[in-house]
Amino acid sequence: MRKDLDDVVDAAGSIPLAWAGSTMQMNYLNFGDALSPVMVALVSGKPVHRVPTKATTPRLAAVGTIGHGFAGGDVWFWGTGCSNWRNPSKPLSEREAFVPPAGSRFHVKATRGPVSERLLNGDTPGSGIHGDPVWLLPRFYAPPAAKKWKLGCILHLSELADREMEAHPHADYLRYRIPDDYRDDVHLITTVTPISVDALKDKIDEIRACERIVSTSLHGMVIAESYGIPCLYFSPTGPVPGAADLDLGPDSGVDLRIIDLYRGLGRQSLRAYRQLREALTDWDGLMRAIDADWEPIDLVDAQALIEALPVSGTPLQAAPGGTIWQHPILQGLTLQHDVTELKLLQKGKLK
Repeated sequence: MRKDLDDVVDAAGSIPLAWAGSTMQMNYLNFGDALSPVMVALVSGKPVHRVPTKATTPRLAAVGTIGHGFAGGDVWFWGTGCSNWRNPSKPLSEREAFVPPAGSRFHVKATRGPVSERLLNGDTPGSGIHGDPVWLLPRFYAPPAAKKWKLGCILHLSELADREMEAHPHADYLRYRIPDDYRDDVHLITTVTPISVDALKDKIDEIRACERIVSTSLHGMVIAESYGIPCLYFSPTGPVPGAADLDLGPDSGVDLRIIDLYRGLGRQSLRAYRQLREALTDWDGLMRAIDADWEPIDLVDAQALIEALPVSGTPLQAAPGGTIWQHPILQGLTLQHDVTELKLLQKGKLK
């Protein structure tokens, strides 16, 4: 008889979660990916352990554009994103369209948006429950935030010249050059984060210390939107810089992750700030555009998303006088793994 995920969790004593985590060859976390075990632990109130995406054992998937990487056995999806390619890191000429792989049983409880829902469900009708789990973070952590910068500019990993803890854009990405007059006002933010739960908290605080946000990072947008920080997507399209409405249709050319996220929020178009990466930014004009054009979003059915988590439990609560980040379950998360060891453990070849 096929087990449900609660049976698996009860037997293991923790939730088997697959996420795009750090390997032993990495000295950093990618901020958004690393929030996957955090959000699962926060909402379930249970410990989490990492398992491979390709396996035969039952497992959960949550935060990140990772759905296309799963194959084998039973997989439960909660707020997950999916690429339309099975192998998106390959050159375009070598990519293959994603379809749910044979020998896999996908249980799609919630997805980041309707694009991922359609990809992961195939011909099966979806639940219609959309939202990135990180959207729920302010329910657990929302102390007052002192503002340090007028504008935070969050870069996607692909825009970075290295994996240092400070943001170093590629040299030819002129839109990230900050004149001396703006050094105290405009702050570049990288999603590269030290390997610890406390560092994830610090990154959230760094974003929340900005009066406004412009971002090419999807989870930079999620944090800003969920905490009510005025923000615009920093579109690299052109040719004319400035605020514009981006069509979120499938053939619009907008990043599919952004389409998925905002279509899941009920949007058919997205107000953004266009700026070619190779051209200097009008920082005053950008801040004025955010002030004029951003509108708060509160369209995620948070309770439906919480109830869609296929693991029963009670959400974590902070101890009196403390924050949720000090909870032993969060402090006990392992965020860096030997991937070869994980695969051997899954196959029963390592005890």
